[in-house]
Amino acid sequence: MADAFDKLKKSLHEVMAITDEKIDKRLKAAQEFVHKVKEEQSQVQEDLEILRAERASIEDARREVERQLEEVALVRAELEAKKNGGFFGCCISKPRIQVADITVPLESEGETG
Repeated sequence: MADAFDKLKKSLHEVMAITDEKIDKRLKAAQEFVHKVKEEQSQVQEDLEILRAERASIEDARREVERQLEEVALVRAELEAKKNGGFFGCCISKPRIQVADITVPLESEGETG
Protein backbone atom coordinates (compact mmCIF):
# COMPACT_ATOMS: atom_id res chain seq x y z
CA MET A 1 0.00 0.00 0.00
CA ALA A 2 2.89 2.38 0.71
CA ASP A 3 4.07 1.64 -2.81
CA ALA A 4 0.77 2.82 -4.27
CA PHE A 5 0.92 6.02 -2.22
CA ASP A 6 4.49 6.66 -3.34
CA LYS A 7 3.47 6.19 -7.00
CA LEU A 8 0.48 8.49 -6.51
CA LYS A 9 2.68 11.03 -4.73
CA LYS A 10 5.27 10.86 -7.52
CA SER A 11 2.55 11.16 -10.16
CA LEU A 12 1.01 14.19 -8.42
CA HIS A 13 4.41 15.87 -8.16
CA GLU A 14 5.01 15.33 -11.90
CA VAL A 15 1.57 16.73 -12.77
CA MET A 16 2.14 19.71 -10.48
CA ALA A 17 5.58 20.35 -12.04
CA ILE A 18 4.09 20.24 -15.54
CA THR A 19 1.24 22.51 -14.45
CA ASP A 20 3.70 24.94 -12.83
CA GLU A 21 5.72 25.07 -16.08
CA LYS A 22 2.59 25.78 -18.13
CA ILE A 23 1.49 28.46 -15.66
CA ASP A 24 4.97 30.01 -15.72
CA LYS A 25 4.99 30.03 -19.54
CA ARG A 26 1.57 31.68 -19.68
CA LEU A 27 2.53 34.14 -16.97
CA LYS A 28 5.73 35.03 -18.82
CA ALA A 29 3.80 35.48 -22.08
CA ALA A 30 1.22 37.66 -20.31
CA GLN A 31 3.96 39.76 -18.69
CA GLU A 32 5.71 40.21 -22.03
CA PHE A 33 2.40 41.22 -23.59
CA VAL A 34 1.76 43.77 -20.83
CA HIS A 35 5.29 45.11 -21.23
CA LYS A 36 4.82 45.41 -25.01
CA VAL A 37 1.47 47.19 -24.55
CA LYS A 38 3.04 49.64 -22.09
CA GLU A 39 5.87 50.37 -24.54
CA GLU A 40 3.36 50.92 -27.35
CA GLN A 41 1.26 53.12 -25.08
CA SER A 42 4.33 55.17 -24.25
CA GLN A 43 5.19 55.50 -27.96
CA VAL A 44 1.62 56.52 -28.78
CA GLN A 45 1.75 59.14 -26.01
CA GLU A 46 5.00 60.54 -27.43
CA ASP A 47 3.51 60.60 -30.95
CA LEU A 48 0.43 62.33 -29.61
CA GLU A 49 2.54 65.03 -27.98
CA ILE A 50 4.44 65.53 -31.24
CA LEU A 51 1.15 65.80 -33.14
CA ARG A 52 -0.20 68.31 -30.65
CA ALA A 53 2.94 70.41 -31.01
CA GLU A 54 2.72 70.21 -34.81
CA ARG A 55 -0.96 71.13 -34.71
CA ALA A 56 -0.19 74.16 -32.55
CA SER A 57 2.61 75.17 -34.93
CA ILE A 58 0.32 74.81 -37.94
CA GLU A 59 -2.39 76.82 -36.20
CA ASP A 60 0.13 79.57 -35.44
CA ALA A 61 1.25 79.55 -39.07
CA ARG A 62 -2.38 79.71 -40.22
CA ARG A 63 -3.03 82.72 -37.99
CA GLU A 64 0.11 84.41 -39.31
CA VAL A 65 -0.97 83.81 -42.92
CA GLU A 66 -4.43 85.13 -42.12
CA ARG A 67 -2.91 88.24 -40.56
CA GLN A 68 -0.69 88.75 -43.61
CA LEU A 69 -3.64 88.31 -45.96
CA GLU A 70 -5.56 90.97 -44.03
CA GLU A 71 -2.56 93.26 -44.28
CA VAL A 72 -2.31 92.63 -48.04
CA ALA A 73 -6.01 93.37 -48.41
CA LEU A 74 -5.56 96.69 -46.60
CA VAL A 75 -2.55 97.65 -48.73
CA ARG A 76 -4.44 96.64 -51.87
CA ALA A 77 -7.44 98.75 -50.83
CA GLU A 78 -5.15 101.71 -50.16
CA LEU A 79 -3.49 101.34 -53.56
CA GLU A 80 -6.84 101.04 -55.30
CA ALA A 81 -8.07 104.13 -53.48
CA LYS A 82 -5.00 106.10 -54.56
CA LYS A 83 -5.33 104.80 -58.12
CA ASN A 84 -9.00 105.81 -58.30
CA GLY A 85 -8.63 109.25 -56.76
CA GLY A 86 -8.56 108.58 -53.06
CA PHE A 87 -11.31 107.81 -50.64
CA PHE A 88 -13.87 109.86 -52.57
CA GLY A 89 -12.62 108.55 -55.90
CA CYS A 90 -16.06 107.34 -56.85
CA CYS A 91 -17.40 110.91 -56.62
CA ILE A 92 -14.68 112.54 -58.70
CA SER A 93 -14.79 112.50 -62.49
CA LYS A 94 -12.00 110.92 -64.48
CA PRO A 95 -9.08 113.19 -65.41
CA ARG A 96 -9.84 115.26 -68.51
CA ILE A 97 -7.66 115.48 -71.56
CA GLN A 98 -5.75 118.71 -71.67
CA VAL A 99 -6.81 121.09 -74.45
CA ALA A 100 -3.22 121.70 -75.52
CA ASP A 101 -2.95 118.08 -76.54
CA ILE A 102 -5.79 118.33 -79.08
CA THR A 103 -5.10 119.69 -82.54
CA VAL A 104 -8.01 120.96 -84.53
CA PRO A 105 -7.59 121.17 -88.30
CA LEU A 106 -8.23 124.62 -89.69
CA GLU A 107 -11.12 125.06 -92.15
CA SER A 108 -10.01 125.74 -95.68
CA GLU A 109 -11.09 129.05 -97.22
CA GLY A 110 -13.16 127.37 -99.90
CA GLU A 111 -15.51 125.81 -97.39
CA THR A 112 -16.57 129.03 -95.79
CA GLY A 113 -19.58 130.49 -97.26
